[in-house]
Amino acid sequence: MGRVTNQITGTARGKVGNLVYRAKKSGESTVYPLNTERKKPDTPLAISHNNRFKTIVKFAAAVNDSTFLRCIWRPFRNIKGDNAFNKIHSFNYCNSHSDFMDKSATIVPNGINMEILDFVPKEDYFTIKFLPTEELLLHFKHPCVAVVIIYLNSPSSKRKGQKVLDHNSYLTFETEIEDRDFTAGKSAKIKSKQYKGSFKIIDDYRRVRVYLSFVFDSVSGKRMWTQSTSYLYKGAELDLLHDEMIQKRFDERQKKLKEPKGKYSELRLR
Repeated sequence: MGRVTNQITGTARGKVGNLVYRAKKSGESTVYPLNTERKKPDTPLAISHNNRFKTIVKFAAAVNDSTFLRCIWRPFRNIKGDNAFNKIHSFNYCNSHSDFMDKSATIVPNGINMEILDFVPKEDYFTIKFLPTEELLLHFKHPCVAVVIIYLNSPSSKRKGQKVLDHNSYLTFETEIEDRDFTAGKSAKIKSKQYKGSFKIIDDYRRVRVYLSFVFDSVSGKRMWTQSTSYLYKGAELDLLHDEMIQKRFDERQKKLKEPKGKYSELRLR
């Protein structure tokens, strides 16, 4: 390992020929020889881990893309991470899997509870029905922005060329709420603007979840937001298969723990 200090052209980082530069916060760079023989492990466990990492990164990036949500996550000191993206990542990592985000994933940390009742997509627009609560009406004040994230998972068909569908995709819609007459316990609706053909892609996915959060400054001037359990528009059979697989693994572990064991004996060398 070598060190590079007082660089004329700035802090060096990245690969240059057969050398790899890594930058420190101090501005100093360390240089390593490039290991051309290093290969990525191709074991099932390693592949699953890498896919899980890609899944949670894409979810965190989609949430972090919203300025409103990013500003909510950033100040939380009790969530691991030095920026909003890392906090979203660490908070939701337990809800990520090698090929999808499960029903417990959330786009905001806590908040006023608000239930999503229904989601109806058309080719050019969508509507969401939700249930305001007394707590929401107690603090609610305009202006208010609704953030809707539609999670698309598991393409129903494979396409060729430029129309290949990603396994995990996100549609984000943000709009100012116009309805000022919410009633606690009475359903209300949000309708998106017309976006020609933008929501037709929903039909091409087998699992679709919807996340919703209202972001507003309350009557006391404090920034507040709502939290809703994700609404499963379709894909219940995929969730059921996953739950059955988890239960099967749990039963196998329990069975193994109950198996008779021989006399304990162990050797260690340190």
